[in-house]
Amino acid sequence: MKKSVLFLLAALAFAGCGDPQKPAVTPNQDASSGSGESATAMDDHGEATDLGEVTILGHTFAVTKLGDVESGKEAAFRVTLASGPSGAQLGRLSLFLWLENDAGKSLNAAAKGSVEGGGLHFHATPRKGAGEPKSVVLRLRANGADDRGKLPLDGHGHVHEETPHHGIMAALEGGAGTLELKLHDDKGDLELWLTKDSAGEQPLDLPLSTVIRVTLIDKGNRTVELRVRNTDRNEDEDDVGTIRAGKTNYFIYPGETGADASWLQGKTFNSLTVVKLEINGKAVSSEEFSLAPHVH
Repeated sequence: MKKSVLFLLAALAFAGCGDPQKPAVTPNQDASSGSGESATAMDDHGEATDLGEVTILGHTFAVTKLGDVESGKEAAFRVTLASGPSGAQLGRLSLFLWLENDAGKSLNAAAKGSVEGGGLHFHATPRKGAGEPKSVVLRLRANGADDRGKLPLDGHGHVHEETPHHGIMAALEGGAGTLELKLHDDKGDLELWLTKDSAGEQPLDLPLSTVIRVTLIDKGNRTVELRVRNTDRNEDEDDVGTIRAGKTNYFIYPGETGADASWLQGKTFNSLTVVKLEINGKAVSSEEFSLAPHVH
């Protein structure tokens, strides 16, 4: 009887100790706590490569690739919340990740991350035979909204969609047309084209006196004003004239105003943006969109 009791007590003591090599895991731990992913976990996947930041619905995420990304093999990523709305907690966000090929086709089912230290850890296995993985996509669902953003896997910092001038396109309210806004990372200058169609092929010409206001929401709602370059040809940066019958669809900032555009410079610039203008005497706004630079 005494031997049985002693054996039971010893077994319980051993079970209570647990594995000394494994830290305790709290299933509901929030990603805002902790000191970051352990060196061991990082080493398991390979070298960490910073892919840059992407802003979605007012949340700016920093994305790190862990090791190489190859078709048919499991890849790993770490995502942290660089900035966001007051009270935002990464571990409670409805955030998904997948990989795409050059044509923008998804290579794996959307994955949901697990909380590890100060970030979310994602695994994604791109399908064989579906093309080489070129970009990582984040999709965020929050407060009834649903949006996504992506970064190139080569660490270039931003994926450019195929647009007429390699800028960001957004719709104008009420079907008034489409804009394309291009931010140059080296000088911080902005170019904007207006078109009647979503493909960006039919110019939406306005008087040369038109002033277009671009508000950078994530930069304290700072607003800049775009105007024509000149009233002779109003040429774009490819030296293409844009004046037709005394009107134009092309506007720039800072132009010859002498305004300091240095705050718009840099490969990692990103901000939710809205554009406001007047068309035929009516105030028109664009949809909100994420502005990132064309990288030189």
